[in-house]
Amino acid sequence: MKAFFALLLIANIAFAVFQWLLPYEQLFPQTRKIPAAEELQLLSQANTEIVKQVEVVEKVEAQDETQAQTPQQSEDLAQGEAVAETLPVAEPAEMETLVTEDVSDKRVCYTIGPLTDRARAIEISGRYSAQRVRTALKSSLEKQYMGVMVFIDGHKTRADALKTANALSAKGMRDHIIVSDPGQNNLLSLGVFGLKKNADRLMYRVQKLGFPAKAEARYRERTIYWVYAEQSSEEELMRLLNAAEFDDGISQIPTQCLPS
Repeated sequence: MKAFFALLLIANIAFAVFQWLLPYEQLFPQTRKIPAAEELQLLSQANTEIVKQVEVVEKVEAQDETQAQTPQQSEDLAQGEAVAETLPVAEPAEMETLVTEDVSDKRVCYTIGPLTDRARAIEISGRYSAQRVRTALKSSLEKQYMGVMVFIDGHKTRADALKTANALSAKGMRDHIIVSDPGQNNLLSLGVFGLKKNADRLMYRVQKLGFPAKAEARYRERTIYWVYAEQSSEEELMRLLNAAEFDDGISQIPTQCLPS
């Protein structure tokens, strides 16, 4: 029993010495408590600070990467950014609208003629204009075929032509007349024939009588009128000519439209 108490005393003495050498706070450290006076922080403010910290970290990393790049890589990167800024921004396909303009010619154009009388041409033009059809009067100088004329030329004066005419009358040919054409004065005409064979027959007959007869096609210049008209293809085509005009050879002929 004495031995037990002696051991217990020795143990107490040893624990007292151990505690004196090592403080209690170091032997049993306590968990740090949050001060009661510390303010609570809102979640939105906490997120903002976190985002700012992340942006600061990314900015530092970007500066490190920029410093690590070679001068050539930095120049290529700057050029790429400049090109990207100039490129147009593509818009959604559903927002695009295509606007097309109808440039087709919707006119129907024609000419009416030929007309040898100006007054008649103006009257026909007025018929179409009254129906709100755009018209224009055009003219051209054309040669009209008259036929084949048998004649005797080479006379210097009118008296010489009369002398030849009297000689022909003495031989039974009295159908002749003295005419003066441009460049051919004092010409003795023996007649104009629609068929060349009839003209050639008379020419040979006069030549056998000893006269220098000739045969030649004759023309005269005349003014021909045409009425130009144009209307919309969406309207019914106007045909205002009468039967008598068609019998005279007047027609309504499709033609190419003039520039508007």
